[in-house]
Amino acid sequence: MRIGVTPGKYAQQLYDALRRRVEVQAEVVPPKSDGREYDLVVAVDDENAPEGAKTRRYITHHNAKTSSWDVVAARHLLPGAQKRGTKNPIAVPLPVTNPAPNRSTQTGLALFEDRQKQAAIEMLKAAGHQVLNINDPDVGIVVDLSATMSSLERLRQAMSQEKVVIAMASNPAATDTIRDKSDGRLISTHSELIELVDGLINNDFERQRLGFEARKATASTSWTRVIRALLLEHRRGLPVLEHSSYLAARKRWIKRLGHAHPWKSAEYVNDSYLELGDQRIDVSHLSRIRKLSIAIAVSGRDPYSSDS
Repeated sequence: MRIGVTPGKYAQQLYDALRRRVEVQAEVVPPKSDGREYDLVVAVDDENAPEGAKTRRYITHHNAKTSSWDVVAARHLLPGAQKRGTKNPIAVPLPVTNPAPNRSTQTGLALFEDRQKQAAIEMLKAAGHQVLNINDPDVGIVVDLSATMSSLERLRQAMSQEKVVIAMASNPAATDTIRDKSDGRLISTHSELIELVDGLINNDFERQRLGFEARKATASTSWTRVIRALLLEHRRGLPVLEHSSYLAARKRWIKRLGHAHPWKSAEYVNDSYLELGDQRIDVSHLSRIRKLSIAIAVSGRDPYSSDS
């Protein structure tokens, strides 16, 4: 299968991911080449694809003008994809890569560019805070005051550098990217900013925990996943973004089990029963592997291991 990659910001990452696939011949193609020479051309946002090519696109921001939104970088872009005629768009978080930081999350404060930036700087300075350049190595807390939309890349880049991102809860790009109090912070009004910044600067453990969780959250995706989604056609079902944090996993557990969730705290008795208060479920007829799965689910350990 011959696949072309349009030249652009992420061309090298897409090319490298394609090269790792079996039976795929990948190459970066100039826009003026004959698109009919390729089985498929993959592109990002509004990059020019050669004429005649069957093209699938990865959309990373809400301002993309192309009508082909096949795979999107966040859930808030899914409605836009459906409006443009994509029946079952796929959401794959935008991959970002940064070297592991050589020190823990710092106390320095910076703001992303925004119309509210100057007013926010004056407010923070009045409260005794110094606002640094966004690229200063001492920055560990980044504030995004965009109320309606933000760059996914800058949010995820900051998080991958173990910086604590504070953003507005009204911003769908932020709420898609940040889980409040888990891997970042969301605020409803600007008046909450000073108190939150004070708390993060004075609480080393919480600041470093949020920074660590932020980096972990951005590590849950890759360009290999993006390519897999771009090569997947006729998808059925609803797209779901994956998150690696414990809180998100817990929410998924509760949603999947529904009314059965309380049985997580049940007791596994005599390799035969699940007991929860005065309720009992007989599982003695199940296979050993199913019993083992149940035992691990309720106790968190293997009952048949030597150290259990």
